[in-house]
Amino acid sequence: MTKKYSYILAITGASGVIYGLSLLKALIEHSYFVHLIVSEPGFTVMKDELDMFKNGYNNEDKAKISNNGNPVISNFDAKQEILNSIKLNLTSSSDIASSDAAFNSYAGMFELLDEKFLESKIASGSAKEVKGMAVVPCSMGSLARIACGISGNLIERAADVVLKEKKRLVVCPRETPLNDIHLKNMLSLYSSGAIILPLIPGFYNKPKTVSDIVDFMTGRILDSLSIENDIYKRWEGYNGKYNEK
Repeated sequence: MTKKYSYILAITGASGVIYGLSLLKALIEHSYFVHLIVSEPGFTVMKDELDMFKNGYNNEDKAKISNNGNPVISNFDAKQEILNSIKLNLTSSSDIASSDAAFNSYAGMFELLDEKFLESKIASGSAKEVKGMAVVPCSMGSLARIACGISGNLIERAADVVLKEKKRLVVCPRETPLNDIHLKNMLSLYSSGAIILPLIPGFYNKPKTVSDIVDFMTGRILDSLSIENDIYKRWEGYNGKYNEK
């Protein structure tokens, strides 16, 4: 795979981390390098929903320096666990399941960044190779802080930079029901140029598996990032005929 432009992907502590991992896989398969940031609550949800990090997670113990100078979360162990989860939860007939060597080549297409590392290159608008960012899933807490311009961690700062540089920011909230604070924060972000894409799947494509539902949302996120894809079945229009019994 060839590295070209890159995207930032943030996974926060809302339910639905499988959507974030699905987008990671899709971006890599489209030959984009991914700067992945997982919040500490995000790691907790990964453990709860996908049985990842069963041995616990210690941010300080796992931080070290990568080749490009960014602290990453266990440059091998945690990345391998993420790849294993993608393989377990999101891969069936894909070519990446054919061999460990082919699958592990994906590891070179993303870095796992410490959310506390505000000195990362993606915290600056000078990172011109970054085309955009997606927060999948986005908790209401992260959404509120991004909407208010609070750059308390790398997720919030990177989102702020993407907005100020007029690049594409896709925020995927996963919460229900919504109160007026949630709605006002979403409107504030929308007014600032973000795309608000709730993780609400459609059913006109008649999904038969959880993977079908996840693929639908992944495809919609790629659409919002202006990335061509055929991951999900698109609505082709109604032909005006009913099936008669």
